[in-house]
Parts: sequence; C-alpha cells; structure tokens
Amino acid sequence: MAKDATTYEDLQASLARKSFSPVYLFFGEENFLIEEATHAVLDAALTPDERGFNLDLVYGNEADARDIVSHASSFPMMSERRVVIVRDADKLGQLEILASYCEEPLASTCLILACTKPDFRRKPFSTIKKTGCVIEFKPLWENQIGGWISRRVKKDKREIAADAVTMLAAYVGTSLREIANELEKLYIFLGEKKSITVDDVSAVVGVSKEFTVFELQWALGARQAQRATEILEHMLDQGEQPIMMVAVLTKFFVTLMKLQDAKRRGVSGNQQLVQAGVFSFGDKYLQAANRFSQRELENIFLSLSEVDEKLKSTSTDPRLLMQTFVVNATRNSEPAYV
Repeated sequence: MAKDATTYEDLQASLARKSFSPVYLFFGEENFLIEEATHAVLDAALTPDERGFNLDLVYGNEADARDIVSHASSFPMMSERRVVIVRDADKLGQLEILASYCEEPLASTCLILACTKPDFRRKPFSTIKKTGCVIEFKPLWENQIGGWISRRVKKDKREIAADAVTMLAAYVGTSLREIANELEKLYIFLGEKKSITVDDVSAVVGVSKEFTVFELQWALGARQAQRATEILEHMLDQGEQPIMMVAVLTKFFVTLMKLQDAKRRGVSGNQQLVQAGVFSFGDKYLQAANRFSQRELENIFLSLSEVDEKLKSTSTDPRLLMQTFVVNATRNSEPAYV
C-alpha cells in the first residue's frame, strides 16, 4: 500500500530490490525529476530489447482512456513486465475508465502517470494513493542545488570539487535539466578523468546559455545555417572543445536516424520516440528528423566520424573542420524525409 510521504530514495530502493508497484503517480512542477523517476522505473522493469513489445508511451491530451486500459491490461510478451507511460495524465478524459483499472491493476504492468497538478479529490488519483506509489517532485530551492549537483556527480561515479559546484550553480542557475546537460558536456570534456575542477567548469560551462552545443544541435536540426554558424563561432571563440561538440552532435543525428528507421517500419509518432530513446523535446526531434532524407543523415554521420578522426589525428584547423561540417549539414541536397 502506498504512503503519502514516499520519496525518490524510497523508489530507488524498491526498484533495486525489483519490487514494483502496479501504478505510479509522479507529479509536481519539477518535470526533470519526474522524467528521472520514470526512466528509473523503465530501466528497472525492461531491458532495451524488451521494450519493442512491452512499452507504450501516450499523452493525456491525445490518448483515449480505453486504449490506456487496454495496454495496461495486456500481459507482457517475452518479458516479466509491461510498462505504460502516460504523460500529462491530468489532461486525460474519461478518468472514470482509468479509475476502474487502478482499483484492481494488473500486477505484471507498471502504469506510470506523470502530470503537474492531479486533483486528488477525483479518481483515479485518490485511488492510486491506496493502490500505487505516489511521489511529488517540487522545484529545489537555490540552497539545495549544490547538494543535488554533488549527489548526481557521485551517482555518475565522478567527483566534483566544492568550488566547482558553486561555479556550476552560479553559471547555470536552478534548472536541473540545464545542469544535467552541462554535466554531460563536462563528462565528454573530461574523458577518462574522474574529477571535475573549477577550471573544467570555467572552460566548458563558462559560456552564454544562448551559445551551447545543445542550441547548436537544434539549429542544425532546423537547417538554419546562419544561426548554427553564429553559435559555432561564439563557442569556438570561448574555447569550447570541437571534440566535445562532435560527440554530442553524433548522438543527436544518430537519434534522428533511429526516428526515421522507426517511421519506415510503420511505427506511430509516440512509439517512434520510445524506440529512439527520446523522452524529452519529442516534437523538436520529430520535426528535425523530418527535415532530412535518409541519405543526408547517413552522410552527416559519416562526416562527423571523419571530423572526429581528423581532430584527433591531424593538424587540420579545427575551426575550418567545424565550419565546413555546419555548412554541409544544413545544405539541402535532397528532399526532406517523408
């Protein structure tokens, strides 16, 4: 039976024991932590190979409650569990249908409802307090950010100096999503090195938020040559490492290739995101994938591989390599993928 004060730490402990709730309700204003909790359940319940037949992702403002119940009531295929994720669950119509399921949920299914403000006066939210796991995720106060950074770095099997924590929080602010993005950049920058220093933070994060590798990837995905070039030049002028940029951009374009592959196989929009491992900025990823042909994405991937090799093994000017890549990646050489 669920308790009102269930914490994220309680959730992690239960998942480590492979103890699952049939229904989870993750709610609150800190969407990033809700996504983290959702990922934690998914990763504990299903291996990547099991997700093709046993994972469904839907959105409350688009989904039919009967379809959600149908998914949740289905037994898993070649797996012990099935996972059904409902984003924006508070926007779902016909809540009474879902309430009926939540009163007697299927034990082999993990139904995850994620939303901002559930109305606990109504079913199924009041029911889930009795039959499932309910966790509220509130935004962290400014004085809590440093501790969160330290814990996350430790979880990622790294170390970070106290002054580096202070500088990172000062540069980025209280957005946990942006902090996580900057930590990912730091890890790429560090390579095998495990300790993050204040100099590392200054070198990698000390740049305007408007000019980051993540903004660069969206500009490339939108085929905005001028904007992408502006971001690239600013990053290079600030000492950003081209090798780090290439690593992040490679991951981005591989994701677009996965989305196209799923679409060619007849997979629907939300399931395309699931199979490509995309749980944030789904619309932006889908739009970007539709702007390129299959051949263009393959060529971009090969170009990134060549740039990476030359950056590591030749004396070719890194700025010229990156400038040439941006021009070629944003050039329309074929019709966009349909």
